Amino acid sequence: MSLLVIAWLTQVSRPGTQVEGCFKGCASLDTSHPSELRVLSLNILHGFPDFENLSTRLELIAEEVAHQGADVVLLQEVPWTWQLGSAARILAERTQMNYAYLRSNGNRYAILFEEGSAVLSRFPIIGVEFAELQPSAGWFENRTVLHATLEIPNGYIEVYVTHLTHRDGTTNRLQALRLQDYVEAYQSSHPAIIGGDFNATPDSPQIETLRLFWKDVFLATHATETGYTCCIDNLNLGPAEPLEKRIDYLFFREGFSSSLHLTDVQMAFDQPFKTAYGWQWVSDHIGLLAVFRISPTPKD
Repeated sequence: MSLLVIAWLTQVSRPGTQVEGCFKGCASLDTSHPSELRVLSLNILHGFPDFENLSTRLELIAEEVAHQGADVVLLQEVPWTWQLGSAARILAERTQMNYAYLRSNGNRYAILFEEGSAVLSRFPIIGVEFAELQPSAGWFENRTVLHATLEIPNGYIEVYVTHLTHRDGTTNRLQALRLQDYVEAYQSSHPAIIGGDFNATPDSPQIETLRLFWKDVFLATHATETGYTCCIDNLNLGPAEPLEKRIDYLFFREGFSSSLHLTDVQMAFDQPFKTAYGWQWVSDHIGLLAVFRISPTPKD
């Protein structure tokens, strides 16, 4: 019996060993000749163990993704629950997108819950890779990066989504450096977009280091604004809920033959929605939406 318990404990929370999803053929919207690429990033708050209004929040997220015309969505804290199943699949179906999902923590087969990162895309996902970002901050604090190659009109882009630890600054910094190494080691002429909840403020050494390699898209377009993205303490309060810090980012790395040009960055999900039951924020985080112009250059 003790061996069974030990075996169970070792599997309760482990990063996934494969990426699941629908990589091609699930996006039904016409993307034949777009002139821009709209990329949205959001930590959606899984809310374990209560999953507060999760079903409602997922519906609101899907509606806003469609309203914003997002072409690519980078999501963190994407849950699988026994009540709803895969939130990544639900959002992909509601938004008519292809998707890829990677578990970071938990295990649906061991504890009926897990959470991870996901990429939603109107364009075909032609390749997926991933890595665990060491060191780990704890037994239920595994951190990963999910990497997808997307085929967009006139070219390809690499997208990366991650969620770094909040428990320890030193561990966070080392994970950020591991992320940087992972992205830079991937030899590609394609432009890259890196998004997620970095759990680090703009003046932290790790964010300052990442800016040496990648463009902080919010800072590039809103140099005098705080850009706070966290945290909503009560998901049912009205629009006056104050934010305290900026820890969510979208970074952009131009390729050698880049077909993308940053034109605008906006805050997303920065207001609660009015529902039949009152105010509802979709998450305790604010999202980011970056808009890129696609140059009419041929594919590689």
